[in-house]
Amino acid sequence: MTSQTSELAASLSADLGPVTPLPLPGAQLRRWGLIGGAALVATIVMGIRHDWAASMVAWPVIGHTAVLAAVAGSGAWAAIRLATPGEALPRAVGWPLAFGAIWLAWMAVDVALAGASGTLSEAGFGWRCVVRAVIGAAVPGAVLLVMVRRAMPLMATPAAVALAASTAAAGGLAAEWMCPNMAAMHMLVWHAAPVLAVVVAATILGRALVGHLASTGRVSLLD
Repeated sequence: MTSQTSELAASLSADLGPVTPLPLPGAQLRRWGLIGGAALVATIVMGIRHDWAASMVAWPVIGHTAVLAAVAGSGAWAAIRLATPGEALPRAVGWPLAFGAIWLAWMAVDVALAGASGTLSEAGFGWRCVVRAVIGAAVPGAVLLVMVRRAMPLMATPAAVALAASTAAAGGLAAEWMCPNMAAMHMLVWHAAPVLAVVVAATILGRALVGHLASTGRVSLLD
């Protein structure tokens, strides 16, 4: 290295501060789970459905909870991996999408099995469910969004889809445990459809949601 090169390197790095390494994906996932999970549980407890005791042994509620938790967890894992340099795994986004497809198919089958009773009028007016889902998803989604945006999401759309799937599933869990209406059409229209809408929107708006770092090259590491 020539003296001129050394001087150039020194001048370029003179104003740079120390860089804290980005935590490993597993550590970030645990942090998200602790913060987001605690906030989600607190939200549910404050407005838990009146039949919560019976719901804890009801197969549909248990099954929905398991699948939605799988979507939320695998979505968070995929989003974090896709935003971590050297750890990006594009196919990871397939897991939350697969679990989400299982949940949506379950809802559709329930409507089909309901037969004549599964009419649109059975859905009722469920804006309260949407509000509950938004409140339940707020903290888990915000924490995950901060983690992704502070890293380096080079693949903006897959990262946004994974993030949206995780966040929407957290909202779905809140609606599941705060709304006692288990009618098939109500579940499809007011619980499942909003989740699907969020994921579709993230697919379209992925770069705007998390991709500004990929386009600008800016890197801001987590503490």
